[in-house]
Amino acid sequence: MATKWDLPAVELKPPLRVSPFIRFCRWSLLLTGVAYGLRRHHTLQQKETEHRIQLRQKKIIWDEEQRVAKLKSNREEMLYLAKETNSKIPDNFDQIYPK
Repeated sequence: MATKWDLPAVELKPPLRVSPFIRFCRWSLLLTGVAYGLRRHHTLQQKETEHRIQLRQKKIIWDEEQRVAKLKSNREEMLYLAKETNSKIPDNFDQIYPK
């Protein structure tokens, strides 16, 4: 049963024989591209590894800076709250909240 969407059968020509030189060039370029990609990946992987090591070392410093800033902020906030509420500052305040 034919419908209006059926296309007529098209007779295809037999495939052309590709020159061995062209096949050699195609395969050579493919293998060269794969070798370049592997070399480039290795180079970028080394750079990324070095970058991650540096970030890990810097993160330790950044975390310490954030910790000190938070302690300073907490101390200032506690002094502000004591002033606003007219509370007495405890004698051991400097031990609890160091400068």
